[in-house]
Amino acid sequence: MTFINSIFLAFSTFSVLPAPRTDWNEKNMRYMMCAFPFVGLVIAFFCAVFYRLSVRVNLPLPLSALIFTFIPIFTSGGIHFDGFMDTIDALSSHASREKKLEILKDSHSGAFAILGCVIYILSFFVFSLLIFAKIDFRNLLVLLSVFFISRILSAFAVATFPIAKNSGLIHTFSSASHRIFTAVWCLFCLFSASFFAIFFGRFLGIALVASSLSVFCWYFVIAVKNFGGITGDTAGFFLQLCELSAVIVFAIASL
Repeated sequence: MTFINSIFLAFSTFSVLPAPRTDWNEKNMRYMMCAFPFVGLVIAFFCAVFYRLSVRVNLPLPLSALIFTFIPIFTSGGIHFDGFMDTIDALSSHASREKKLEILKDSHSGAFAILGCVIYILSFFVFSLLIFAKIDFRNLLVLLSVFFISRILSAFAVATFPIAKNSGLIHTFSSASHRIFTAVWCLFCLFSASFFAIFFGRFLGIALVASSLSVFCWYFVIAVKNFGGITGDTAGFFLQLCELSAVIVFAIASL
């Protein structure tokens, strides 16, 4: 029952999807990070259903790509995108580590955050447009696995990476989690997702997994160098970049 409650907490925290009310306590949060990737599976399902419907009703490609761009953001309630923008602001400040951590807590969005938001959405839209013009449904499913993989890697980071602050949501999640079980669970899920992507996507699957792991390694270096570890905002920053990199790789490979 504890794992089920962890799933409910994960969906209520990291998505706008309705979930049964669950007590916010350490016991129920124990496997919350293990359940986090399931949110990605639901997002992938929504995107797959939308693709099928867009093809059936012959939706214009630009409109299809635009809706596809916003499905992950809206389904997650923008929680990861907010972290992406805050981290862009902090990294662009070139300030001290302490000042960057303060910028992450600032609820206001700076010029670099707005610029990063515009560039991200335009990039995701343009490359999604290229994908929708070329890709078949089988390879699309391979691409959609990135929503699962990005959250697996994010959960793995919470269980294994240093935490920048002794407060905040990411510290709470990390402290309450069964770290060893979470890390092993994430490795198993990552292996399964990678096998699926490579088996069905061949070269595209290899490119997807390689790009995700590359962004993950870069994320570790950036987080430790600039913040002394990860925060909830940097976790969102990684997740968004991981998904954008997959879209870019797929678009280029499709061409």
